[in-house]
Amino acid sequence: MDESGVSPKRRFKFNWMKEFNMYAGLDYGTSTCSIGVWQDGKPQLLPLEDASPYILSTLYTPKQEILAKEIDENELRKRVANAKREQTRKKHEGTGEKLKFFSDAEFANRERAVLKREAAEKARRDFNNQEISESLLNTTEIYFGEKAVQKHLTDPLMGHFVKSPKVFLGSQLKSSQLNIFSEIVARMLANIKETAESLQNQEISQVVIGRPINFHGTRGEVGNKQALRILEQAAIIAGFKQVEFLFEPVAAALDYERTLFYDQTLLVLDVGGGTTDCSMIKVGPSYSENKSRYDDLLGTAGDRFGGIDLDIKLNMQSLMPYFGKDSLLSSGLPIPYAIFWDAVSINDVNAQARFASEKTWQQIQQILKKATEPEKVGRLKVLHEGKYTYRLNRSAELAKILLSERELIELPLRYIEPELVLPITRKELSDAIEMELDKIGSLLNEVIKQAGVSPEAVYVTGGTVKSPIVESFVTSIIKDAPIIIGDLFGSVTTGLTTWAKHYFS
Repeated sequence: MDESGVSPKRRFKFNWMKEFNMYAGLDYGTSTCSIGVWQDGKPQLLPLEDASPYILSTLYTPKQEILAKEIDENELRKRVANAKREQTRKKHEGTGEKLKFFSDAEFANRERAVLKREAAEKARRDFNNQEISESLLNTTEIYFGEKAVQKHLTDPLMGHFVKSPKVFLGSQLKSSQLNIFSEIVARMLANIKETAESLQNQEISQVVIGRPINFHGTRGEVGNKQALRILEQAAIIAGFKQVEFLFEPVAAALDYERTLFYDQTLLVLDVGGGTTDCSMIKVGPSYSENKSRYDDLLGTAGDRFGGIDLDIKLNMQSLMPYFGKDSLLSSGLPIPYAIFWDAVSINDVNAQARFASEKTWQQIQQILKKATEPEKVGRLKVLHEGKYTYRLNRSAELAKILLSERELIELPLRYIEPELVLPITRKELSDAIEMELDKIGSLLNEVIKQAGVSPEAVYVTGGTVKSPIVESFVTSIIKDAPIIIGDLFGSVTTGLTTWAKHYFS
């Protein structure tokens, strides 16, 4: 792969097969996924969920039913014998205590009931502790997109729900976690591929998949390589025969380039769900036929934050105070912040595991006893017991979206408490994401410095840029170039499809 994020082209053994191979551009996004093919001389996004070309990056698989084991008759006999010995011992000791003596049949019935309760409790524990890998391997009942969300919302305790797995691909993962995420990504890509092929009535064997400048995480290039390895392996498992990658901001630039009749120096800002990328690139008729776009790139920069991070920040600042954040214990000390960060950090698999743990449940119980505002901590208990962390993040995301159109909203959280409705202002959102806005500014300035030239136009894409807060901030940084709002969700896929046509045909 060269520095533009374009993989070196691999040769087929039989070149004549090319004309029978269909290619596609695929955006495996943090929030949504989409796929496009080349039709009627232009890229065409295919409907993946109902009539929409976008499917939420979610997966749900029900836990497998675990039946209580049959009573072990040998264990039953042992327990009856032990109970009889204990009865005989007490009789011979003659303590004066009034004792009820049981027959063998009564002992057997009592101990059988105890064994049944124990077996049922073990089955319940095994069901609750069931790993997602077990569910994926033992069922064909897997749901994607909005169907996955609805299944999870209906009963979060009955299955495994995964949202935005892309944010974990560059993280520090154990070997078992790597295998799980590879399987999850493969299942999601296979669903997209099969849906697209059923619409086209043709196999799609070649694909260009978008990649950020840097994947979410703190491991730098090591994390990037791990994420690309997972994506490529998953795509091959899903059935693609040739897989190439292209930087997402470069793909967005190619989408814009299709509309140009003249050359231009373009600055692309792509604020995705989990990453934010900037690129300065030469676009236009003089460059559109280049086999590699590396020489056209004047600068690139990317950071590991995106729309999900904005949701988390808003969740922490505006929602968590209603769950006990900033409340005091009877000692006068504040409730530890760590428990709230673990609750909202849905892009951190270890944080979510900590919050869902028995240890955290016990901690919440102790906090409840000492809380000066127990009604708020009671909501934290509901959040934990109902496994509502993903649902709460969805509420925070909804608040962010609504605040792009209004100064004040009322956010219902009736799944936590029947009458719970929170007022949230656009100013709160602006304050919550101040650090992320500064990071966007740093990326823009870094790319301009790398390029050594000012952009003639700025092309912005990604759902987050819909917010007036983000748009006005970008305008304050780039004052002398027009800012063009692209297709907020489809620009990258359209560009990937354009490159797939250029690359594979």
